Amino acid sequence: MATPVPVHEPHKFKTIRQIAFPSIDARKHNLAAAHFNVFNLTPPQVSFDMVSYGSGAMTQEQLAGQFIGDEAYAGARNFETLCGNINRVLGHTYVCPTHNSLGSVKILLHVFAESGQRLPSNARGRVDLHAPRGIELYDVRDHAAATFTGDFDLARLEAAVVEKRPPFIGAQAFADGQHPVSLGNLRAARALADRHGLRLVLDVSRVVENAWYIQRYEPGMGDRTIADIVKQFAKTAHVILMDGAQDARANTGGFLATDNPADHEHFINEIVVFEGLHTYGGMAGRTMEVLARGLAEMCDEPTVQWAMQQTERFTARLRAAGVPLERGCDGAYLRADAFLPQVDQYPEHALACALYQTAGVRALVQGLAGRGEHLLPLQIPRLAMTNRQLDQVADAVIALHRQREQVPALSLERDGQWHDELRFGAVFADLEPVAFDCEPYLAHTLEPIAVTTREQRLQAMREAGWNTFLLRSADVAIDLLTDSGTTAMSTAQWAAYEAALPTPATSSAYLEFAAAIRDVYGYEHVLPTHQGRAAEQILSEVMIRPGQIVPGNMYFTTTKVHQEYAGGVFADVIVDEAHDPTSSFRWKGNIDLAKLEALVQQHGAAQIAYISFELSVNLAGGQPVSMDNLREVYAWTRKHGIAVMFDATRAVENAYMIQAHDPRYKDTRVKDILREMMLYGDGATVSGKKDFLINIGGLLTFKDNAEWAHKSEAKLRIYEGGVRDGGLPAADLAAMAQGVREMVDDRYIQARVGQAQRLAGWLREAGVPVVEPTGSHAVFVDARRFLPHVDQDEYPAQRLSSEIYIETGVRTMERGNVSSGRDPDGCNHHPALELVRLTLARRVYSDDHLREVANGIIRLWQRRESIHGLRFVYEPKDLRFFQGRFEPMEAAAAV
Repeated sequence: MATPVPVHEPHKFKTIRQIAFPSIDARKHNLAAAHFNVFNLTPPQVSFDMVSYGSGAMTQEQLAGQFIGDEAYAGARNFETLCGNINRVLGHTYVCPTHNSLGSVKILLHVFAESGQRLPSNARGRVDLHAPRGIELYDVRDHAAATFTGDFDLARLEAAVVEKRPPFIGAQAFADGQHPVSLGNLRAARALADRHGLRLVLDVSRVVENAWYIQRYEPGMGDRTIADIVKQFAKTAHVILMDGAQDARANTGGFLATDNPADHEHFINEIVVFEGLHTYGGMAGRTMEVLARGLAEMCDEPTVQWAMQQTERFTARLRAAGVPLERGCDGAYLRADAFLPQVDQYPEHALACALYQTAGVRALVQGLAGRGEHLLPLQIPRLAMTNRQLDQVADAVIALHRQREQVPALSLERDGQWHDELRFGAVFADLEPVAFDCEPYLAHTLEPIAVTTREQRLQAMREAGWNTFLLRSADVAIDLLTDSGTTAMSTAQWAAYEAALPTPATSSAYLEFAAAIRDVYGYEHVLPTHQGRAAEQILSEVMIRPGQIVPGNMYFTTTKVHQEYAGGVFADVIVDEAHDPTSSFRWKGNIDLAKLEALVQQHGAAQIAYISFELSVNLAGGQPVSMDNLREVYAWTRKHGIAVMFDATRAVENAYMIQAHDPRYKDTRVKDILREMMLYGDGATVSGKKDFLINIGGLLTFKDNAEWAHKSEAKLRIYEGGVRDGGLPAADLAAMAQGVREMVDDRYIQARVGQAQRLAGWLREAGVPVVEPTGSHAVFVDARRFLPHVDQDEYPAQRLSSEIYIETGVRTMERGNVSSGRDPDGCNHHPALELVRLTLARRVYSDDHLREVANGIIRLWQRRESIHGLRFVYEPKDLRFFQGRFEPMEAAAAV
């Protein structure tokens, strides 16, 4: 019985690496400077670096291990952890750490082999390491095998052993990255070695992929776990070696392991000469800890199934388009000579250059030159890329294949033994470039997501009082509750965070943050706060006199509460279309100037505290404000002496919507659009946990009014912290400054909003009622149309949100009658919009995650008549949606 393949990644992105997308002109310049050898390119010059060695995404547990590294010279705790995990996962007792697999091979050959010997092996890749030592690798791989193409030809192996006794038999799991080995064949090779008194030495660097093939294709192994197969496979050998930068997803490190204490004694005696002490072997303590944790995690069944599905899917896409290739355990190995039959010499280098020129994709040619294999590996960095990205990389290769006849040969300018030594000259071909519109980042660190049963989720919901806010995060698979503070920060943000110098006075991090705000907003006075609601409180207390009206384009929960606490009275002046979820009006965030004028006529301009102007209006469905409306409202307020205060929490998303839907701005950078938008206001509050791409932080900022800023600083000191930190450590300010710079990247914001559009499209195609048109940060399901049989006082959106969790493990949020609260007379407000919000965390989930979200909601839609309402069993006075508890109406009726 085949193990099921997960429908989405069994993890979410915890931290990300940004991707560079150099222009075609830059790529040509880079190629020329690199002498047309892509080995010489650096990562910032590459869009997708299709190499799997040391480039995978770590888990958060591995990353944490970097800070547990015991950097003792002798007897480090990390070495003990490494030994324990090798024994548990691979079954060998005695461990000899090395700096990587090259260190392991060096020790092996020094202990067991002599120059002039012949070494039978199922792999050719190690010829690079053996040939310079005068040791000949003898190919005994079974070239007639169909599936397990890495199997030994046992007759040839026996003959090689008898003819000239070798030092040992070399074996490699998934030989040369292309040829899996069956467990049965490996056991036969072990038996042969035992008969002849030889050791079987096995490279298990890619043992997980090999185990997947055994599970999938070897008879009798389909019901075995990957972990079980890996251990059996590794235990078959007398000695194993591993490169930690492969399956264990460490960035370096390696080891030798055996059950033979005499062999181990030989190894450690050589280690102290060539590598380091026998308890660290050339690795830092932190590297040993990361490697040890990677070993413990690498056999996780869903993760293995997902990674191999990605590889199979990627290869199948290329093969279906006619691209000549060979199977790889970690990607597709392009047959460059068949791809470019017109190129006689170094076709693999010509293909690598053409791929980089057209798409910025690097595929690396490594090892000894002149071996005549002409393969160009397109390896997938383990767990670092989404299927959307891989599809687009595959399509770039396919596009190049269609114009392959135009790819010229390279002229050799400097020869060498190794591919990295070669230099070429070339004339650039007139090749059509490829553009990417996928996520502009790779996964750097991963966080596993919960796997629960329906019964477990139902029990969790009952314990949470049918309130998704009260669920434990550990019970949630995909968390779409909010985009507030749920961002995957970038490695650049983390670097700034770690480098920040703490002080209770003025930090350099504050100055960088203030400079970034002035650059993107153009506002002079910058007051950090611990988060957005703190800025709302201070703004409300400074700007509102009791009894004043605060007009706004739809309420937001915390904003309205702070305005009311300060004595203000909120007045909704948003356009009427915003209250109609079926209206296709694009600018539903606009303010209705006639409603504003009526308020002034009724109360007078002096009775208006300020205009509370939200950009990308959350509760309307993430609906944007048009540039024309921003201008018109600001011009109107200038006439009446009324200030405009933005809620700029999602201002960047609003700027992108203007770029996407206002033809006048289609060629204008989002950063420049944002700067113009902010011209039409006098100040702003920001929950930095959204646009700023951080996990905590906020902002109160004023364009040029020093008096407002001075009054706000006085309150900042008593509510938040210092005027230059707002209660935040310098590290968070530094991360926030970097986030401000990243948030205005056009590729990033396009990818973010594009996810919302695609999720809404999948739901819409199935008939699920969603708010139209789709906004920027979320998809809003219309609970009134989804559950028309449930009265609004039975909280249909709250119940639907709960049912989505029970069905799918996905946490969403009610934005309707519960969120709106009660009138002074105790009646529910009954807002026009009764919605469930599916909020997209920034840089956290892939399209595959969201596709499954849609599938689950579609299943609920198909049985919607069976869903009933809720009633309160505990109702707080303010912001009841956070802590309120409910019970199903069917349960209440039974009582």
